[in-house]
Order: sequence, then C-alpha cells, then structure tokens
Amino acid sequence: MKLSELKVRGQENGRANIDGDVLSLASNENRDWFFHPAKEFRKQDVISVSVDIRETVFSIRARVAVDFNSAYDAGAIFVEVDEDNWAKLAFEYSAEMKPTIVSVVTRTTSDDSDGPTHLADSVWLRVYCDGDTVAYHFSEDGRYWRFLRWFAIPNLAKRPIKAGFGVQAPTGSGCTARFSDIKFGNERIANIRDGS
Repeated sequence: MKLSELKVRGQENGRANIDGDVLSLASNENRDWFFHPAKEFRKQDVISVSVDIRETVFSIRARVAVDFNSAYDAGAIFVEVDEDNWAKLAFEYSAEMKPTIVSVVTRTTSDDSDGPTHLADSVWLRVYCDGDTVAYHFSEDGRYWRFLRWFAIPNLAKRPIKAGFGVQAPTGSGCTARFSDIKFGNERIANIRDGS
C-alpha cells in the first residue's frame, strides 16, 4: 500500500502532510479520541488518515516520533470497526510527563491502559489482526517486538474495516507526530508473544 492511498479524516482538527516516506500529523489544541469509561464525555475530534482493510489477516507498523508538550499528547496506530468499536496503540505523554506506550480498546466506552515508559525520541509500534483478535506490539529497533496486549472487539471479523494513524492533544495547545518506516502486511504471526 502506498501512503498516497491514505484518506484524511477530520481536516478541521489539524493538518496532514506526506513528505517522501514520512507521514506527519499535527493536531489542533484540545483534540482527543476517547470515550470516557464513566461516560463523562465522548470525544472524537482528531485528525487521522486511514485506509479500508479488506484482508482477513493484516498488520500495520511504523516508527512513531512525537513532539510532546502536554499530558496525553500522542501519535497512534488504530483499527476501527465502526464509530463505537475501535482501538489504538499510542506513543503518549503520560500524566507524569513521561513518554509511554499506551493502549486503548473501545467497546462503546474506552478501556485505557498505560504500558511501559519508553525514554527515547521514537518507538516502533505494530497492530496485528488475525481476523478475530488484535495484538499490540512495540519495538526499540523495529526488529524484535515486545508483546503488549491481546483482545477482541465486536464485529472485528467484518470487512472492510478502517486502519491508520492519528494524533491527539487533549490538554494542550497542539501536538505533531511523525510516522516513518510504515509497512502494511498480510503475513500471519505464528506466536504473538515470541517477539517475531
């Protein structure tokens, strides 16, 4: 898949730019994609780019770098079945202002989980779908992958579904995320926990 095939959504919420093989997404202030677990709010006002996925098995990976400024600034890879059922794997600035691997799984409301702190300028993220479930992985070098989370969301097996990249700045004046080394694949992973 070519980067030029990605479709921009939410242009009023920021800017998208492709320069060679690097995708840059810049968020306007106070933009988020999160459905509060206690139903205090339901926000879906980020800029993102996506493609329709028709294959049963697929993966998306990228090296993600984020210009962190405020709590919860993030760049993410996502899958979206429909408006109520979606999931994202993010490189995010935590409430403690530390770069962190964060996962969100939304089934009408969002399940938010902080993973490990990652004190580097960038990290490789990968979202893998076997048709019925999704697995999240991250990597320091783009070769050895560490397992983070495995889950299912309603109607994940239907096709097409959307997958792509997004940026958020829920509490601050804006955030820019850059995605490079982007690869879409359809190879099946034999063991999602073994670093392959």
